[in-house]
Amino acid sequence: MLLDYSALIALAIWIAFAAVGLWRSRARLPEAGPARTDPPGDEPPAVVSLMINRWRADEDAIDATLLDLAARGFLELRQPGDDPDETTVRLRKGDGRSLTPYEQQILDRVHHLSVNGETSLRSLAFGSWSEARRWRGAFYRAVVEEARNRGLSRRRLSRKTTQALLLGAVGPVLLTWFSWWWVARDLGANLADQLTGATIATIGLSIALYLVVDFGWSDQNTPEGQLAAAEWLAYRAHLEAVDGVADLAPADIASWGRDMAFASALGVLSTDEALVRLTPQARLRGRQA
Repeated sequence: MLLDYSALIALAIWIAFAAVGLWRSRARLPEAGPARTDPPGDEPPAVVSLMINRWRADEDAIDATLLDLAARGFLELRQPGDDPDETTVRLRKGDGRSLTPYEQQILDRVHHLSVNGETSLRSLAFGSWSEARRWRGAFYRAVVEEARNRGLSRRRLSRKTTQALLLGAVGPVLLTWFSWWWVARDLGANLADQLTGATIATIGLSIALYLVVDFGWSDQNTPEGQLAAAEWLAYRAHLEAVDGVADLAPADIASWGRDMAFASALGVLSTDEALVRLTPQARLRGRQA
């Protein structure tokens, strides 16, 4: 009787340990630090956006990066009429500073769709989900990599925890193989079927447990990241209190500079719909307008 349930018991124990590890390592935001009226650090807007969103993918990171490139002179945003949706984007030379891979991604997208160096924000949207998913995936991975290099984030499951879970999975996998073989034998299956069934079951379980460990969980803050997040949250409180910030249009970046890019990264802007969403939805909205 114990043998019949040994694999299930071992698997339940493994799942419990994995759940505890994931719960303890979940990303948490700190309380906002003392009020401040200026950006607290040199983190780029995309990193700030993911930091305050618990390292989950957020389109504000894309919008904020586009605005930051405009603030630094790599792009020029113009609004020819009264509707922010008509904003155009033109390539410029920039401020001479080197670009990160995800910043270069945005410039490459603009360059690819530009005619005589200019295009509309809406035209940057992708025509298919598969294309958008690949582009956005590369963008977010590059932002997270930069955050890790800056010491602001780390993998949710440490290498030690990952190794312990993978090693611990050996028990449930072996017991599953033995239990399956035992049951198949009792049912009178021939030896080939016994071994084949047990092997397929254990391979499936092994893949499932590995995917749980290597699921691609969002990062967690390092101690340095927690301090930085608290300061950026304090700066967000300041931006939220400034009249007119929430209603800025993309072309206002010319007068507001990087403060507007950080306002987008921190989720303060209410007019983000006027900015490009690099998904097919943005193109659809443009056709329906």
